[in-house]
Amino acid sequence: MGIVDLVIFDIAGTTAKDDGLVVRAFQEAMIAEGLERSSNQLKSMTDYVNETMGQRKIDVFRTLCHGNQTQAERAHGRFILNYNELVEQGELKEIPGTNDLFRSLRKMGVGIALTSGFPRRIVDSIISTLQWRGDIDLSVASDEVESGRPAPDLNLRAISHFSILRQKQILPKNVMIVGDTESDMKAGLAAHTKFIVGVTTGLRTRDELLANGATHVFDSAREILTLL
Repeated sequence: MGIVDLVIFDIAGTTAKDDGLVVRAFQEAMIAEGLERSSNQLKSMTDYVNETMGQRKIDVFRTLCHGNQTQAERAHGRFILNYNELVEQGELKEIPGTNDLFRSLRKMGVGIALTSGFPRRIVDSIISTLQWRGDIDLSVASDEVESGRPAPDLNLRAISHFSILRQKQILPKNVMIVGDTESDMKAGLAAHTKFIVGVTTGLRTRDELLANGATHVFDSAREILTLL
């Protein structure tokens, strides 16, 4: 298979079991903006949120708010507060075996990065709550790059930062991307990483992940150890 220096994991749906928390936080944010809970408009918006899982959340709000930047930022701010509240209440769990996977990779000398469509305020909350801080090398949040997925920016920033940590150039051919959405797969392709692993712990099927660029598909991120 070749040498893997760095594995870049998505968070929600890949390493953390979201169980609809993104949708719940989104719906409450839009209800606070005046939408009726049982309205067709909220249902249509929710469908779009599910379709765009993995993408930067502020971009999703901008689309749904039809370019109204003030409303998009206000709703996004509510979403952050709602999601973090759910995390702090213990609603977000790691996908079983994730911590053991991180530790196994560290023992093998493989770097671990987390990337997300969430902003830094949510990423830090997740990492702290799930006690991952000591088991990963770095994380990149969506508000730290110019463009969210499916653009390669999150992956390229992670590779660049890890190269600095290791004090050597990390090449895309030695990087593995692991995610659960089409956007994760496309972002891996855009970053020219050789190994793009889809996992079916999110909302997407094996066929959907393969159709969008996955080189391998597993039922769980833990199974990447069979490749390494």
